[in-house]
Amino acid sequence: MEKPNSEIFLETFTEIERSLKEICKNEFTANFSELLRKTRKINQVVSYYASDLKEFAQLRNAIVHTKRKDFIIAEPHPDVVQEVIHIRNLLQNPLLVKTVMKLNPYSVSPSASVKEVLTTFAEKGFMRCPIVDNGKIVGLLTAKTIARWLVNSSGIIDSTRVSQLLNYIDHDDYCIVSENIDIVSLIGLFNNSVQKGAYLQAALVTQNGKPDSLLVGIITPSDFPSIIGQLKVKH
Repeated sequence: MEKPNSEIFLETFTEIERSLKEICKNEFTANFSELLRKTRKINQVVSYYASDLKEFAQLRNAIVHTKRKDFIIAEPHPDVVQEVIHIRNLLQNPLLVKTVMKLNPYSVSPSASVKEVLTTFAEKGFMRCPIVDNGKIVGLLTAKTIARWLVNSSGIIDSTRVSQLLNYIDHDDYCIVSENIDIVSLIGLFNNSVQKGAYLQAALVTQNGKPDSLLVGIITPSDFPSIIGQLKVKH
């Protein structure tokens, strides 16, 4: 006999509540609303689903307090059960960066011609690319980098190498992350950069999150609509 929706909902919500307590390191909270308030500041999945979780908490209370001997008055809709399971799964097994990144990104060496890089940008529609020197990431070449260089130099692009632009790179423009970091943490990195008045133009993904590890992917702000879409429950 299949479990009723109410039983599945209560069991799953209890798991979510347990996950939230783990997120805030089991810090004492008087009620679920306080627990939600604390964890939504830490975890992007919780933040994204905060309104839903608040409503689910009310539904949980309704189920618990309206139980009858043979039936439940507030029996959850199947879509609600599906959504609460989805949130539980995102919290317990978050999606990893390697499942959403663009593979094998275009990169250049310091000896590359700036003119050739700009030609590739124009042809491919790129706005940025990693600079890799002997297997180590040394920067992110962006349109902003080139503009800084143009303002402070003679601007003779034909004879200029990428190495001459290294001093104009803003290292706050990018971060280096492991392919095994979860996308919730990645979204947090981008959000934190905005709050600090910076603006991450890319997350450069390596095998272990170190600059001298193999570059395997890239994530840019234009990828986030798709990434956020993967956080949504699919009915």
